Amino acid sequence: MQSVVRQRDGFVRSFLSVTVGNYGAIGLSFALNVILTWRLGAEQFGRLALLIMAMQVLTCLISNWTVTALVRFGAKEYARTGTIAESFWARTLVVAPWAGGAVLALAVWQEQAATYLAVSTGAVWLIFAYFLLSSLLLTFGSAFQASQQMDRYAVTLFADKALVLLGVLLLPVPYDRDPVAVIGCYALSSLVVSLWAMASLGRRLLLPAHAGRAAVADIWKFSLPMIVSTWAGIVGTQWVTYAIIKHYLPLSDLGLYSLANQVAGVVQQVTIISSSLLLPHFSVLVANQQEGEIRALLEKVVPYGMVGFSLMLSLCALLAGPVIPLLFGPTFAGAVPPLILLLVATMALALFSTCMPLVSAYGETWVLTGVTLLSALVNLVAALLLIPAYGINGAALATMLTYATAAALLLGLIHRRLGVATWRLAAMGLPVLVVALCSVWLGGVSYYLAGVLGAAVSVCALSMACGLFERDDLAMLVRADMPLCIKSGLIKVFSEKTS
Repeated sequence: MQSVVRQRDGFVRSFLSVTVGNYGAIGLSFALNVILTWRLGAEQFGRLALLIMAMQVLTCLISNWTVTALVRFGAKEYARTGTIAESFWARTLVVAPWAGGAVLALAVWQEQAATYLAVSTGAVWLIFAYFLLSSLLLTFGSAFQASQQMDRYAVTLFADKALVLLGVLLLPVPYDRDPVAVIGCYALSSLVVSLWAMASLGRRLLLPAHAGRAAVADIWKFSLPMIVSTWAGIVGTQWVTYAIIKHYLPLSDLGLYSLANQVAGVVQQVTIISSSLLLPHFSVLVANQQEGEIRALLEKVVPYGMVGFSLMLSLCALLAGPVIPLLFGPTFAGAVPPLILLLVATMALALFSTCMPLVSAYGETWVLTGVTLLSALVNLVAALLLIPAYGINGAALATMLTYATAAALLLGLIHRRLGVATWRLAAMGLPVLVVALCSVWLGGVSYYLAGVLGAAVSVCALSMACGLFERDDLAMLVRADMPLCIKSGLIKVFSEKTS
């Protein structure tokens, strides 16, 4: 039991370390978006979203499908030998031919790409350079995760955004309203931080540069289903939504939706942090066949994180109306309605991101492929139906349906495998759903009063229906390593509940 507590305490420390670094980066990213929206306006901000879309699509096609394998096999190699060299170079050998093929393809179709993006061919190659450098930084970040260096992983997140912000602020006046120049700042930042990360990992972890056939085969075997799921996932992400918006709506609407999506993405970083930390944690538990500890984690700890996250999303939805126009300019007030819908979608994403590392740890990547294919199909069909009819609100609804489908499928799988009552996890999204419904039906002061009351009543109902704040849960949470203010708050809530 003590070993389980130590594992959980280490997880909490890692979570807090990455949270501090990541949310420092989020603060910088938020400031960057404030500057860009005021300088670029809705239309040029939409054009910037298209350029970033091109880079992200390249990342999904060429490199993203091997990242999970690097973390999974790198973590096991590090636990066994204290190095990740073989996993790192095996993954590099798998990715390198795809990157070379992309260079040849771009050389053939550079004119068509430039026409679609409405930029020069030189700008197209700059976007490709940004893809290469961003993928390199992502690789080093995965290496930090595999070697349990979460503090340095946090530094890469923070430093990358800090340098982008600095670059945008230092742009000469003739270029400060040019989306292509902003892409140049992103690329330069990824280069500088990648050089630091490579030096920090050092020779001990990355050398000698070798990869046996077995290691390469393991990376391929694990990642092969990910090719299908990641490529199909492009259809299930915001990028296909952006393309459909570009087809049916003006670029200014794309700018509004892009801002809503990015603000929601700030909140979604919590789910990304949790997923990145849970994968190596679950991998160890699964390898040691500690299914009892996995059940305890899902039943006794995760529900509190979910209900807390739902309350945070509720607060964000309530603040969106006054804050978005104030920070980003009155021309972006139209981003508020889709943002509230995307916050509901974020709750579904949190459920998916919690389940996905566990499914990956069991090695069931083909299951993830099937889930991705089905949810991608839902996104494509929903976007094609809802965007022409409801504009950018339809785009947000399509995203909500997509994430809800993926989360429901993985929750069902875990319920069948472990016997965990996963409906309790899904129910924790009730507060933000109630607030979103209030935003649709009410306006002005009535919306805020009803939203606050609805969120509070929802938490009380969940507490009674799901058995939250029981004394057994308190004993487990108090043993965890967490900040004193959080621990004191939990003890106070438990005391009031059980008194």
